Amino acid sequence: MAEANKTDVLGYGKPPQRTQFAKGRSGNPTGRPKGSQNLATILAKAGRQRVRITENGRSRYITKLEASMLQLMSKAASGDLKAIGELLDWIRSFADSEQNALAPSVPHETDKAVMARIVERIRQSEKPSSDGVVDPAATATDPSRGEQ
Repeated sequence: MAEANKTDVLGYGKPPQRTQFAKGRSGNPTGRPKGSQNLATILAKAGRQRVRITENGRSRYITKLEASMLQLMSKAASGDLKAIGELLDWIRSFADSEQNALAPSVPHETDKAVMARIVERIRQSEKPSSDGVVDPAATATDPSRGEQ
């Protein structure tokens, strides 16, 4: 049996038996700790923390994100070129996201054809048949005709 293991082919996708993970045993036994958070979650949580500011002699509480935006706007208003550039980047990114959110969807040619067929079928179902018999389902649900 030991002879067979020595003649096994080793290479890409075929590691030596002694270095392979044992069956039923994880390669990462401790795993990711419960409750660990990614960077976006940590930033969102930090941005929602409230801080006290004093404005015009009055103190009030705002989020850190609001405070940082107020600081950025104040620096930009005082002529700081880096702050102006950063503020313009923020404004552009929000303008782009609003345009993407409000962009009307343009129907595709196949969608237009399907909608035209549906409208035509609705119109056909509302017309009386050629033999003078009116569709009872169409008249029963239409109170404007006065027939039932």
